Amino acid sequence: MAIRESSLASAKWSILSSIKIIGIGVLQLSLLAQILQANELNLLAIAIIGLLIIDTLADRGYSNALIRNGNLSVRDQSMLYWGNMLLSLVIFAVLFTGSDLIGTFLQQPELAIMLEMVSVIFIIIPQGQHYRAILQREKQYTRIAFTETVSVLFGLGVTLFTVWLTPSVLCAIWGYLAMASVRMLIYCFYGRSSFQPEYRFNLKDYSRIRARTQ
Repeated sequence: MAIRESSLASAKWSILSSIKIIGIGVLQLSLLAQILQANELNLLAIAIIGLLIIDTLADRGYSNALIRNGNLSVRDQSMLYWGNMLLSLVIFAVLFTGSDLIGTFLQQPELAIMLEMVSVIFIIIPQGQHYRAILQREKQYTRIAFTETVSVLFGLGVTLFTVWLTPSVLCAIWGYLAMASVRMLIYCFYGRSSFQPEYRFNLKDYSRIRARTQ
């Protein structure tokens, strides 16, 4: 029963966070729609939808693994932490190096730049994911709400600032990167007192722990 209640609470806060981020995304699209051409707006809409999917799925999958297994040792948590960091670096490298090829194939030069920027998300998000999961497990919902609100507002501020400087299709992505960075820093600040990863990693052990926490 306790696990079920914890999972339901986690789902509720994840949904609320997603709604806030979607609301900001709609506001950004409404703003940028006034200054962008149709083809640029289409690219921006695709990018925002992709970022929302990445953010939501990454959080739900990783957080649930820790919430359902509150008895994981520091060693096991460290394995999960570094394993997810390495996996994210691989995804970043593939997307970043392949961005030019994708942009050329689709004849969209700006798409290549957007993909390079979006790929950085895979380095930023995992940094704070572990600590957000710990806060969810410990039911620190006030801190979660504060972190999400501050980061979303900061991201909106960066978007507005970049629109004022140089209006372009990249403004919303700059805002999202800023939001993700601030969110990661705050979660790390809150979570470091509860967990600091050990500097150890073994691929076999990582696979075993991931299989156990699914």
